[in-house]
Amino acid sequence: MKLCSFKTGKAGRVGVLMKNGKVADANTGYAALLKSQGHPKAQQMADVVTPPCMIGLIESGPYGLQAVKETMAFMEASPGARGPEGAPIFYGQDEITFEAPVPNPSKIFSIAINNRQKFDIAGKPQGEPHPLYFIKVPTCVTGPYDPIEIPNIGIVGSEAEVAAIIGKGGKYIPESEAGGFIFGYTVHNDVTAHELRDTREWIVSKRPEGDVRLTYAGRYKCFDTFAPMGPWLVTPDEIPDINNCRIEARLNGKLVQVGSTADMYFKMPYLIHYLSEAHTFKPGDIISWGTVVSPPGVNFQKIDLRGSGGVLETEVENLGCIKNPIKAIP
Repeated sequence: MKLCSFKTGKAGRVGVLMKNGKVADANTGYAALLKSQGHPKAQQMADVVTPPCMIGLIESGPYGLQAVKETMAFMEASPGARGPEGAPIFYGQDEITFEAPVPNPSKIFSIAINNRQKFDIAGKPQGEPHPLYFIKVPTCVTGPYDPIEIPNIGIVGSEAEVAAIIGKGGKYIPESEAGGFIFGYTVHNDVTAHELRDTREWIVSKRPEGDVRLTYAGRYKCFDTFAPMGPWLVTPDEIPDINNCRIEARLNGKLVQVGSTADMYFKMPYLIHYLSEAHTFKPGDIISWGTVVSPPGVNFQKIDLRGSGGVLETEVENLGCIKNPIKAIP
């Protein structure tokens, strides 16, 4: 399934993509199905099994997903159906405002330097290689077609990635069981203020054994809107091979990043295992997998979103494409 979070007014809803390209309201559709079966409290039951928020649906687990599947079959056979109180079920994609699939995750883990080409040549601590990561704050998240707001902080660039959405809580998760914790995948751009990192977000620590330069991702990765995602949350059964999906970023139509999930050094099950040794996962938490390199002739560190303006497109095979206007702000 391809799920989404959307609004038609102030209230958020969960949608599912139908074969005809329309988005169906999963909650209202399930309520209509239950009413057709004679349930006296159809809407109340739908609010429990298929809540109108993505984290609620994720928390419903296999029961919620099965209900959405049954709802899709019902709606395919009943294209004129409406909710128990007459509410619409079907919307054209141009009639709704897409949000990020999980608008308010509790945590966003971003894996650093996970591209094999970069990881292999990077200086690393001694011992067995391990993932490196930072945590983006929830206010970074913005929708798939919303503006990326960039202050005057120097070069801010693109980092096109795949993000996994966690489906259930847990800690100390064995790698062999980690696949069962993935609810789905989405497109993410880990927008990064490269120049800010290099000029302001570091300090030299004076130590007896020698000076060490330290840098922290708390600011240059975490401005509001620096994590556009969407438009779809794609369940794993819809993806032929998540470890072989092409990734592209285009700035005003020009290719600025290209690669594949096959380029990732650490695969998602191991990342889930590794992260869970330190952090307790909650449903809706996000792991962004790592970015890809630039094509010949493009300097990755010089991709200047604010200076170029226009639109940044981030596309992942089998997952979809987000298109975010660049908005310079004071």
